[in-house]
Amino acid sequence: MFKQIMLMLLLVGSLMAAMDVNKASKEDFMSINGIGDKKAEAIIKYRKKHGKFKSVDDLKNVKGIGDSIVNNVKKGKKKSTKTKKSTKKTDSKKKKTQKSSKKTDKKKKTTSKN
Repeated sequence: MFKQIMLMLLLVGSLMAAMDVNKASKEDFMSINGIGDKKAEAIIKYRKKHGKFKSVDDLKNVKGIGDSIVNNVKKGKKKSTKTKKSTKKTDSKKKKTQKSSKKTDKKKKTTSKN
C-alpha cells in the first residue's frame, strides 16, 4: 500500500513539473534552459500554424529545437538564476582599463594647464 501511494505521488509530481507545451506562453518557454526569445517565438509560431503538439517530442519539428531542449522541457529544467563569477582575465582587463583611463585623465589635466 505504501509503495502504491509513493508511486502515485511520484507520478503526480513528475506531471506537475512538465510544461503543457500547448498552453505555454513565450515567457514560460523562455524560462526553460536553452530556450531564448527567438526559439520561444518559433515554437509559438509553429504551434499556431500546425495546431497542438501531440507530445513534447513534437517540439523537435521546430527549427532549432533538438533532443537536449526537449529533455529540458520534459524535466522542467529551468534556467539558472546564478550570476556569473568574474574571472581573473575579466578582472585584469577591468584594472587595465581603469589604469589607462587614469593616465588619460592625467594627460588631459597636464595639457589643460599649459
